[in-house]
Amino acid sequence: MKKNGVFVLATVFSTILFVNGCSVFKYESQQTAGSETFYEGRLDSRIERPISDVRSAAVAAYKNFGIGISKAVNDRLSGVVLGKLASGDAVDTELSSISEGKTEVSIKVGGDGNIYISRRILKAIKENLNLAPDNS
Repeated sequence: MKKNGVFVLATVFSTILFVNGCSVFKYESQQTAGSETFYEGRLDSRIERPISDVRSAAVAAYKNFGIGISKAVNDRLSGVVLGKLASGDAVDTELSSISEGKTEVSIKVGGDGNIYISRRILKAIKENLNLAPDNS
């Protein structure tokens, strides 16, 4: 009887680890394309432009896609552009100044992240800055 209880407990424990492990793999998987990284639902890239220029390009990209903008601010070190898609999904673009002429861009669409829409927004930001887009 005691062996059956241990077996059931071990089976339940293994199942819980397996189920939780799958969700961990989903969010911790990392996909890269050129200078872009998609991790935990965020698409990250570095752009060789000052943060104020990148914020302006992000605002223009949101407007070109018809994304409603709820916030668009920056200072010399950081910035954010927030909006909402017609589907109701939030669009969050965070900016961090790496140096005077280089900015880290991090885009997240929806709760889990949408790599396809994030890449389209990043491509539009780069096009608005007259940068050659990556082959992604």
